[in-house]
Parts: sequence; C-alpha cells; structure tokens
Amino acid sequence: MLSRPSAHITMIPLPSQRNPYIIGRPISEPELFFGREEELSFIEENLKRGEKIILVHGQRRIGKSSLLHKISKCVKLDNFAFVTFDLEHYSQEKIEYLLENLAETVIEQLEITPGKVVIPRVKQIQEQKDIFYTKFLHQIYEYLKATNLVLLLDEFDALNDKSIGATLESLFKQLNHVVFQNKRLFVIIFAGRQTTDISNLIEIFQNVPIVEVGLLDDESIKQLIIKPAANSLKYEPKAIQAITNLSAGHPYFIQVLCFAIFNRARELEKWEVTEEDVETIVDKAIELAEAGFAWYWEALSVREKVVFSAVAEAQRIAIKKNDQQLEEDPLMLLEGNDVLSRYLIEELARELTYKGFLNEQGNKIRIELVHRWLLQRHPLWDEIRELEKLDQQKVDHTSQTLNQTPQISNQVRKEPIRQQQSSIIENSDLNHYPQSFNHHVSAVKTLKPKNSFTKREVWLVAGIILLGAAAIASFMIMIYSSKQSDRQDKAQNLISIVISSDSAEY
Repeated sequence: MLSRPSAHITMIPLPSQRNPYIIGRPISEPELFFGREEELSFIEENLKRGEKIILVHGQRRIGKSSLLHKISKCVKLDNFAFVTFDLEHYSQEKIEYLLENLAETVIEQLEITPGKVVIPRVKQIQEQKDIFYTKFLHQIYEYLKATNLVLLLDEFDALNDKSIGATLESLFKQLNHVVFQNKRLFVIIFAGRQTTDISNLIEIFQNVPIVEVGLLDDESIKQLIIKPAANSLKYEPKAIQAITNLSAGHPYFIQVLCFAIFNRARELEKWEVTEEDVETIVDKAIELAEAGFAWYWEALSVREKVVFSAVAEAQRIAIKKNDQQLEEDPLMLLEGNDVLSRYLIEELARELTYKGFLNEQGNKIRIELVHRWLLQRHPLWDEIRELEKLDQQKVDHTSQTLNQTPQISNQVRKEPIRQQQSSIIENSDLNHYPQSFNHHVSAVKTLKPKNSFTKREVWLVAGIILLGAAAIASFMIMIYSSKQSDRQDKAQNLISIVISSDSAEY
C-alpha cells in the first residue's frame, strides 16, 4: 500500500517582501490589530449606558493609540460618530489654539464640506469663551442629525510627570461641565499613566468608568505573532513560547522581536522559525527597541534606576549560581551599601512593582527583553556610580553654601568613597565571576567593607575632629592670654616695686 504524502505548506517568499510587523507607530490597519476585545466591549457597553466620559489609561507603547484607532471601526454603535485628536503637542499651548485645531480636526474627520460649518478662530474664542461649545458644536449636531459625537482624546504619555499642564486641565474642566449640558457629546480620554498618576484627572472627572490597557493574553499574543506573516513564516510552538517569555505579552516588544525574526528569515531565506532562531535575534531586537527602552529608563529616578539594575543583576546571579535566597530577595544585593537604606530600597521596589517594571512579587524584571537590555546597557555598578556622583554633587553644593569645609575635610570625605568604589569595581564578582566566587554574599560584602565608613559617618567624624580642634585652640588661646595677663601684672608689680625702692633711696 502506498503511503499518502504528508501535507506540507509551501512558502513562496519574496526577497523584497515588506516586513509586516509594525514598530514606532500606532496600528491603524484593522487586519494587523489583535486582542483588546475586553477593552472594546467595556467602551461599547458604557457608551450604550449613556456614560458621558470614559478614562482609558496604561503604560506608554502598550497599545492605547492603536486601540483608539480601532474604536471607530469595531464599536458597533450606529448612532455614534468618532473623532480622534492627539493632545500631546498642546499641553503648553493656549486653550484657544487647541480649540481651533480641534474644530478643524472635527470638520476634516467628519468630512464636512468647507464652508458648511464656521470654524471658530483664536481671536473669536478669546472674545467669546464658550463659542466652541455653544455655536460650533451645535452646527456639528445639525450636520450629524440624530448621531452623537464622541471625542477620542489621546493625552500625552508621561509616567513620572503627574501634571497635565494648565491648558489641558482647563480643557478637561470645560468638557466635564459641557458634556452634561450637551446630550449628544461624549468624551473618551486616553492617558499614558498609572492609576495614581491620573489622580488629577479623577479629581476632575469623578465617578466615571475607568479601564486599564495592560499586557495581551496568550491567544492575542499568538495571533499577533502568527497572523501578520501567515503567508511567509511558520512558527514552531516553542518559538511562539520563547517570544511570549521574552515579551511578557507587551505588544511593542512582540512586534520588535517578530520584526527582527522576519528580517533574518528574509535574509537567510529560512521561513520556519525555531526557538533557537528567536534567541539568535535577541541582540538585534534590543537594538531595534532602543527608543522604547529609553522611555522605560527616562521614566525612572536615579535611585529607582539603581534598584531596577540591582534586580536585573540579582536575577542573573541567582540563575547562574542557583541561589534560591537571592532569587526570592534580590534586594539583598544592595544591603550594607552606603547609598540607599534597606527601607528606601524596599519602597523603591514597591513603586517599580506598581508601575509594572517588576513582577507582582517584586523579585524579577517583568519583561525578560528589558532584563537583557538592562544587563547590556545599564549594569548595576554604573548606576551606583551615577548615584554616588549625584550624592557627591549635593554634598559639594552644601559645602559651598555653608562655606565651612576646610580642605582637609574634602580629603577625609572623598578618599574612603573613592577607595570603596574602586573596591566594588575591581573586586566585584558580579561582573566577571572569578574562580573565588562561591556565593553572592562575597559580592555583597564588597559593597561595604567592614572597616569602611559611610558618608554620614565620615562627615560626623570630620565635624567632631574640627569642633574638637577649635575647642582646644580656643582653650589654648585662653590659657595663653591668661598667662600673658599674669606676666604683665607681675611685670607691672615689679616695676612698681623698683620705682618704690628708688624713691625710698632718694
């Protein structure tokens, strides 16, 4: 009996085929957008219920802008017209300029013939503050007939900056007042922040529905990997899992990894992707994602950067040395140092966990690709040096302000730190792993040698020495003055005696 030939899909790749994966811009093509069914359903249900304002928030590059573009195509509501407007470049502009541009965008996206609706200009808005809402929007309602208007406002991304600026705050307060007077006006605001960082928005828009745009679920991850290149690439299950592990379901990093995979496949004309292929392109993916990584890094304070890099370094050591204790408590790596207290380290780790940089337990970098990038670009010792420089600048500034620091105190202050830093860099096992490295504790001890002093201790000792020296000097001066006075008195008495004797003789 002849065996049937096994089914085999023949790929017909083209050497010049365009890379279907997208990095660096929102996805506006419906066929390339995957997942977010829950978020879309949430928005649709709240619009049906008549909710006038909805807040959508999440980390930068998590896919908020792509979701925004998807709403008008996927929310199945016949009596709603959607207009998208990016607020990013208007936070420092005057409110009149913003409203004029918003009016122009409404006209353009609703495809209203020029001249049918009068656009309010900056000078008119300055003279008549409510002209945008009272006259312009009413013209739009007449054009739309029975259809409602939904403004999709994409607010600028700012993880650390909780301020929205005076212009946007003014706009949001106006909208919060106007939407309840205009039955046909609805607003959805997309904010690039975490819950605590939109507290000022929540104060303005109280008791409104809020939804977070988070990481993709497993099925959405799989679709985003496979479907864009379904006619060219064939991913093995282990390759899909490797991409999932590296990206943690973050859509930006999935796109970056797949973009690098596709480029390599096209170059080698190798169209079946294995787990080994995924590992091969990690370094290239890190290069491609520098813009995204830069945002991650710039969003952190100097102290947060130290803790972030410390967790990354601890992960590497724990894996290499199978150190269960360090795996569970990576903050041990910073114990005994003179730059951060344990209490502050734990507070910083909690903040990084809340912001989504660390996993829920706070003992690992949440996204493995970010972990790999940290090890390459921001090793722990570099960040400790940066923090020490910052602290030294503050010390120097304080010294100049007080103008009470003799030259000798500078030497007392700087030398132990310089020696200790040198000890960390030269003797640390964390970077080079010499033969003598048997346990992470030996590395931790290099952070603070037993006989070294902290900066505060050095300052305290120097201060005590100076005060003591001043006191001794004052005491010696007093004694010297006292002796001089006694000598003068004795001399005066002697002169008096001599004079008296001479007078008696005569």
